[in-house]
Formats: sequence, C-alpha cells, structure tokens
Amino acid sequence: MFRACSLAFFAGMFCLTLTTTGYGQESSPVRCRDAVRPVLLQSSPDRALLPDIMRLCEGQANGGDPDALYQLSLLYLGLFDWQPERAIPMIRSAALSGVPEAQYWLAWQHESGPLLDNDAELALHWYLEAGEQEHRLALNRLASVYANGELGQGADVKKASRYRARAARCKN
Repeated sequence: MFRACSLAFFAGMFCLTLTTTGYGQESSPVRCRDAVRPVLLQSSPDRALLPDIMRLCEGQANGGDPDALYQLSLLYLGLFDWQPERAIPMIRSAALSGVPEAQYWLAWQHESGPLLDNDAELALHWYLEAGEQEHRLALNRLASVYANGELGQGADVKKASRYRARAARCKN
C-alpha cells in the first residue's frame, strides 16, 4: 500500500483574502494549513492577515482538527506572537493525534532544539512515529540515525537502507 508523504510546502505565489464571513467555521472552504503555509514561506509576511488566519485556525482547531491545532501552534512560535508555553502543548496534542509534522517537530526539539529537554529516547520515539506516516524528513533522519549509530542506537546498515528507500519514495 502506498501512502503519500506528509511533508508538503507550497511553492509560488499565494493570495488569500480572509474578509468573507464564515472563516473559522467548519463550512469554511479555506483550510488553516492553506492559509498558514504561504505566510510561513514569506520573509516579510503581511501582518494584517495574521489575525484573520489566527481566527480561521482557532475555529478549525476548536472544531477538532489536529492539523489546524499544529498550524495554530506555529503562529504562537513567532509568526503572530512568541508564546512557546502555549504552542508546545498544542504541538504535543497534535502529535498524539497523529499529525506527522508535529511529531517531527517534537523529535527535532528533543534531539537538538532549545525549547525542549534534550532526550534521545523521546527524539527517536517521535522520529519513528512521524516515519510511520511517511514523513520524509523523519525518514531521512532515521536513515542517518541507523547509518551512524546515533540517538542511542547501534549502527544498522539494513535499517538505514530501508529508511533511505522509503524517503526516496516520497514525492515531496
């Protein structure tokens, strides 16, 4: 069974108008991810759009969308405001709900980031969780972990090769 890889970025221009009523409600045609991603890729995002994007994501997160919860957390990690104490629990919740990008973020932070305690065991756990969902960066990191014997794991050429092959099958 082939699963699409979950690392997705938008290339090119994106224009979003969030002035129509109804955003932040389940019937909204705009997904939180589709509103956040282009803004993340801009060197100087239009800050005037951020309150509307925040409302859109809050509405979808409150409606039970774990991906919207993760995207909302990114707004609290500096795009809209710097509130890691608010963002990190959101990321954990999204990761526990199966959002691979949130799982990868936790792995990366537990491995080398400044926002969470360095913990090789937890880092490996979250890389494996994200890798199970074909997250390309997690698969590449797992290939390195097993190729080089990192994060408390012994070198295992076969595992490294399997993870590299899975990462290569990812489309983006």
